[in-house]
Amino acid sequence: MVMIRTRSPLRRLSVVLLIVLLGISIGMSLVVRSVVRDEQSRLLHERTAEASALISTLFSGAATTLPILGETTRPRVGSTQLFTAAARPLLAAASGIGALRATGGAVSVVAEVGDGPPAGSTLTGARAALATRALTAHGMVSAVFDQPGGPLLSFAVVVGPGLILYEDLPLAASQVYLSNANGPFSELDGALYASSRADPSTLVLATTKSLPLTGATDQQAVTVGAEQWTIVARSNQPLVGPFSANAPWAVLAAGLLGAALATLLVETLLRRRAFAEFLVEERTLALRAALDEQARLEQGERRARESAEAANRSKSEFLSRMSHELRTPLNAVLGFGQLLELDELTGPQQESVDQIIKGGRHLLDLINEVLDISRIETGALALSPEPVLVGELVGDAISLIRPLAEHRWIQLAADLGAGGGVHVLADRQRLKQILLNLLANAVKYNRDRGAVVVSCDRVDSAQLRITVTDTGPGIPPEHLELLFVPFERLGAERSGIEGTGVGLALSRRLAEAMGGTLEVSSVPGEGSRFSVVLSIVEGPLEHYERVSGTMSDPTAEEATGSESRHKILYIEDNLSNVRLVERVLERRSDVQVISALQGRLGVALAREHRPVLILLDLHLPDVNGDEVLRQLRDDPATATTPIVMVSADATAGQVERLLAEGATAYLTKPLDVQDLLTALDAAIDAAHAPTTA
Repeated sequence: MVMIRTRSPLRRLSVVLLIVLLGISIGMSLVVRSVVRDEQSRLLHERTAEASALISTLFSGAATTLPILGETTRPRVGSTQLFTAAARPLLAAASGIGALRATGGAVSVVAEVGDGPPAGSTLTGARAALATRALTAHGMVSAVFDQPGGPLLSFAVVVGPGLILYEDLPLAASQVYLSNANGPFSELDGALYASSRADPSTLVLATTKSLPLTGATDQQAVTVGAEQWTIVARSNQPLVGPFSANAPWAVLAAGLLGAALATLLVETLLRRRAFAEFLVEERTLALRAALDEQARLEQGERRARESAEAANRSKSEFLSRMSHELRTPLNAVLGFGQLLELDELTGPQQESVDQIIKGGRHLLDLINEVLDISRIETGALALSPEPVLVGELVGDAISLIRPLAEHRWIQLAADLGAGGGVHVLADRQRLKQILLNLLANAVKYNRDRGAVVVSCDRVDSAQLRITVTDTGPGIPPEHLELLFVPFERLGAERSGIEGTGVGLALSRRLAEAMGGTLEVSSVPGEGSRFSVVLSIVEGPLEHYERVSGTMSDPTAEEATGSESRHKILYIEDNLSNVRLVERVLERRSDVQVISALQGRLGVALAREHRPVLILLDLHLPDVNGDEVLRQLRDDPATATTPIVMVSADATAGQVERLLAEGATAYLTKPLDVQDLLTALDAAIDAAHAPTTA
């Protein structure tokens, strides 16, 4: 058995690579840790401010009740019956309510209900000081008194010349330490003090007995009447969420794993190189020693070729399996890289983050293509076939590729003819992916100042061919089928043109998964033609007009002003489906249809227009429909708006999942007009229904 050892300089290369990657991993985890800490502090400050505003509102209620009580009863010595009768119902929350008169520096009790000082008595000490302070304050004042029965929180406010009303609230131990396990601020431990600092003697309430609060706390002033109270809070759980709280460890673990895999890969490649060099030397000696071994060597080469083909198949299977495992850490790297972009970075730091994100996205695109091929081969690829207008989709694809073509002065044109108005049965996003792939290749492998033309023609009455023609160097006939072999680039990797060799293989499989075909023809020196053949179907608008027997009325006038009409928002990237809904509802004078071709725009329009009903497509070009649904449900402005999902994917699990996530209903394509109108009427009735307190 021959042992192959790598040379020491090459061995040092793998060690240096491991050290560098470990350093990068640790550095990124420290940066993420700093970002998470800053975000935790910011969220704690915001939540404390919200609690401060809520407490200010709750306790300032006394500043409204006491002046109204004094104005309506006007208590004075000898005339307190009306005051007593009005104040007694307020004792449900208070232990005592009374009226005081300040004359000549003395404070006396005019009237009293509950457990306060009796009428006619003269006040001294803390109560007298509170009343005196109220005379000079512009609003309600407060203080905490130590009483035999427990501390009292007392409010006082001037309601007339020399007339002061007070209200006592008991602060028993069971009331001071309130549990907020089910409250709106359950993630906070807090303490409220009736003073401008955290004085234990002025404690009003707290959610924990572990006082004073220590660690990472936030202290803010609370305005109560004319005084400033103090609230101190700390979080008892990560406000940024458990995932973000553990993000530094996740980044570190992903980095360590990546470092280990990269080092293992380099070590393996070095060993393979040493082994290859050893084989070359051995075979050279064998050739020189005996020419009669030629036949055996040819047989060995044939075996090596077969082994390489088997290795290539194994490589594809390995990449398919590894792609699943790489997505999770890669998504973490991209996510936290984009998070770092939001910070104020130095020039070198920004350049490093840009390189991380650029490389990560390129690798993620490759992984996604490999996964798509794997899903197609296993029958697990989810498609949403629907009528797609060819002209609209071709126009979108050309507009996206045009900047790439203009960079090399390549003419990009469409010659669709009557085929542009034809609908084909396809998954809109997947067909767009195929066209973008073909157009991008036609531009990349074209000559400067060349041309790319997209055309359409009918194969027969049931099929349409969409063709992309370029003026590139062409492809030899013997290489045409190799175009659709994954990772086979026919030597283009030596030309400096970026690519992975997966796009055409994926495009053919996607076309076949949608019931079509992808064809290619080429003339060396003249150019190439790639064609997608798909089934022709009736458009949704034409189907509706044929079934219902209605035609559009372009002269129809709306009978109601736009301000009084009910707004319907349709978030859908297929204009044919949008036109169908507009046509169905154009005779409803009380309805106005607003459309959005992208998910993010749809969310913004929903917040701005507050529609009575939202129709939401499940497959959108920028954000999936289920993510748009979650954003709308999380926004208070649209949390209760009826949202009807629209999709050609009507599997039971899909429907149940979206209804559980907040969808009001689920309509399948092609749309049933009566189901749409029923959903609309239900939404309008709900909008007109009286609200209950």
